Amino acid sequence: MGVQDLAVIDVPFTSFTPDLPRLNNPGLVKAHNCTAGLGSIQGGVTLFPLKSASLYSNTSMDSRPLGSAIGQDATGNAKVYGACATKIYKLNPADRQWTDISRVGGYSTTASEKWKFVEYGSLQIGTNFNDEVQYIDMNVDTQFANLTTLVKGRHIATHKGFVILGNTWDALDGGVPYRVRWSGIEAPSDWTFSAATMADFQDLHGFGAIQGIVTDDSCYVILQRGIVQMSFVGGSFIFQFTDRVVGKGCAVSESITTVEGKHYFLSDDGFYKLEQGNLTPIGIGKINDWFLDTADLSQAHLMTVAADPRKTLIYWQFVSKDAVTGTPDKQLIFNYVTGEWTTADATTAFLFNSVSLPWTIDQLDAFIAIDSVPASFDDPIWSGGKNMLWGMNATGAVYSFGGPTMELSVETPEFQLARNIPNETGADIAIVNAVRPLFEGDGTARIQVGTRKLQNEDMSWSLLNECHAETGFAYVRNRSRYQRFRINISGDWKKAYSLQIDAQPAGKR
Repeated sequence: MGVQDLAVIDVPFTSFTPDLPRLNNPGLVKAHNCTAGLGSIQGGVTLFPLKSASLYSNTSMDSRPLGSAIGQDATGNAKVYGACATKIYKLNPADRQWTDISRVGGYSTTASEKWKFVEYGSLQIGTNFNDEVQYIDMNVDTQFANLTTLVKGRHIATHKGFVILGNTWDALDGGVPYRVRWSGIEAPSDWTFSAATMADFQDLHGFGAIQGIVTDDSCYVILQRGIVQMSFVGGSFIFQFTDRVVGKGCAVSESITTVEGKHYFLSDDGFYKLEQGNLTPIGIGKINDWFLDTADLSQAHLMTVAADPRKTLIYWQFVSKDAVTGTPDKQLIFNYVTGEWTTADATTAFLFNSVSLPWTIDQLDAFIAIDSVPASFDDPIWSGGKNMLWGMNATGAVYSFGGPTMELSVETPEFQLARNIPNETGADIAIVNAVRPLFEGDGTARIQVGTRKLQNEDMSWSLLNECHAETGFAYVRNRSRYQRFRINISGDWKKAYSLQIDAQPAGKR
């Protein structure tokens, strides 16, 4: 073998595409506990760290959190609300504890239902389908009460001065899962049908149950097998209903979220984006199969979704088939600007968008030691009214995401390296001498090499190999026809973007 047969191959990290075959996959097989941004080369990605959850308030609810909401009163004071099966709470700014502000008698939310809220002027309005729609005036902020006794709904939205309910129940017709019903215009508590107030309803046939209602400059009703546009026209018609998508809808209502006027959700075959009434697949050939194989959709009602207000990221948190006791344990993360996906371990049970409540110096005494402070002192968490991404555990304790950096786990596609390096022998087997991950920050990297001789064999993995402190290489000396690489980086790493493989062809027999 000549010297010219030795080679160091650069393998930039690329998109996370676990749905494609492992061999010669153009992307990564695994990109875990990270987020993905633009890379320095075309088609490349840079992986960024995720912080684990850190306790913000050791408070509690009577049972598992089932919904949350944020708002402001007339003077700009931030409001944070949460709800469980029997109560609605507000997060008290004075002591960071959940304070019960439920109506007299509380609530009876059944196991598969959730609380969903909208903000209407100074009102916060919530529905759980089992009980009457609730409201509170955030300027008073004392106790929730019934908004109406005429109708209940699973889904709620506001549009053009109306409060809109979807998938409804009323005393006359009972449950009508395909019905939308709306209040009087600029009259959120008036649900009596009237030409004068324009309070009315519409049944949407042929698409199954309503799964959610989303709004931008128009209103879209997302059903199980279709999407209907609901356009305000006034007069005797009030709203005009137009079929925008036929045969494709939402499989899990908890997956629906809206970011910057675009709406995202899970359908039966994967993830989609709805923009201006047009539907675009965003997970095909990338993560759809992985998600449907990984998620325990019998526990889909425990899914939560939230967008990071400081980054262009959407997090879907869900129960996987490997989860213990039905607790959400995984996240699927989408960069909605670059179109890149990654995954992560869930470090809370319930993910939600919140706003920070202001802290005083005296209140910091609640944290006994500096190590227990949930975020650095320049973090927006300490000032009031800043949009935040928060979490709760199964009993309602509140967490921010300012804890230790999570350990990165990356897995490359599978290579037949003998075909990618100078090879005078013609051998189809390669020897990998060393592997070096390229990353920034104060991290510790370890490498595993997976091998197999045939594509229909199981992959065999080496032990983890530490990277040398001076060269950065993990020295592995591995001989095989097909090879794959796992990279784990722990510690305070900042960016990871490439792998270098020192390899040579094996001698041909």
